[in-house]
Amino acid sequence: MRILQVVNIGYEAGGAERSVRLITDGLIERGHDVEVLATDLLSAGQRVFAHHLVPSIRGSAPRRFVRKLWYQQAYDRARAVLDDFEPDCVHLHTIGELSPSVLAATARIPRLLTVHGPEDWTLNLLRWNLASATGPGGLSVADRARYAYLRFVQRPAYLPKLRGIDRIITPSRYFADAVTPDVGAERTYVVPNGIERTARPTPIRDTANLLFVGRLEHVKGVEILLRAFREITKEHPRARLTIVGDGTDRERLETEFADLRSAGTVVFTGWLSSAAVTEQVSAASVVVLPSLWPENFPTVALEAMQAGRPMVASRVGGLPELVAEDNGVLVPPGDPAALATALNGLLGRADLLNRLGAASAARADRYDRDRFLDALEQHYREVCA
Repeated sequence: MRILQVVNIGYEAGGAERSVRLITDGLIERGHDVEVLATDLLSAGQRVFAHHLVPSIRGSAPRRFVRKLWYQQAYDRARAVLDDFEPDCVHLHTIGELSPSVLAATARIPRLLTVHGPEDWTLNLLRWNLASATGPGGLSVADRARYAYLRFVQRPAYLPKLRGIDRIITPSRYFADAVTPDVGAERTYVVPNGIERTARPTPIRDTANLLFVGRLEHVKGVEILLRAFREITKEHPRARLTIVGDGTDRERLETEFADLRSAGTVVFTGWLSSAAVTEQVSAASVVVLPSLWPENFPTVALEAMQAGRPMVASRVGGLPELVAEDNGVLVPPGDPAALATALNGLLGRADLLNRLGAASAARADRYDRDRFLDALEQHYREVCA
């Protein structure tokens, strides 16, 4: 088959882009002809995997406002790629940087859309596009205005064009339920993400090594984890926390928790290669996912399963579909005391950690790359038929 993948960003900036790269490489290995259309947003100096790039939306606020509703360059480029590549189907992913125009441009081709996170049209998830959504004081004045814009201007621009999408795919049941009011249950399917096998389960010998992997932004709950860790060190002075990733909150967090860094109990590594992340996961006692917002299907959870590692996660979004009593602990989001209690109950207990880790490893095959690609191929065949 000839398949066009469409995504906001053309390099591995996050989970959505990593999934597109995995799909592209995997389908090409299986003999399909696959190309990727993306914008050049933040791509300078990055290893771009997209075959076709659209200049990202730039300019004054009014100009960006108009282009978020209709971006002619995205429409023209998508039509040109379709005319040249002649795909059998189009698999859309994140499309906010391309505007609803990409839906109009691809309307004559069988299409699927994977929902990787809150989008400009997902009513039940709309507030999670806003920086102050997880703050203690509710939405800021600016975010209230942005919410009104998203709900009453941006969202209506998408809805009529979304009706022509053949199938909506979500990695988690939580996200499927969240978007069903927008797109209907009859064409919404849950297809759990898969990842490449990069690790094998190994016994946990270091029982006091915590790991976080992700963007250093408020919604990821890293501050909550650090506050919990400060309490954990009182009961487990040998405990260590490694924070892998980068983001807008990194400098503030490093400053606020400088005492833990100077004591050598907390290490900020910055972004690491995929191979280095795998090493960190395999060295961990527990992988922590303290998110404040509804995660969809985070890749680090699948990596933890491959390595046979327990997880402690917030009870939000799709995380309860990946973490349960057999392989970890769920805690209320935004509660440092509850997070500290859960982690204190695991650290230093080798038998318990290895039992939970074995349950994680037993789940890993559900998220095998080939099983994931098999499911996508079946959906491609059916929409084309």
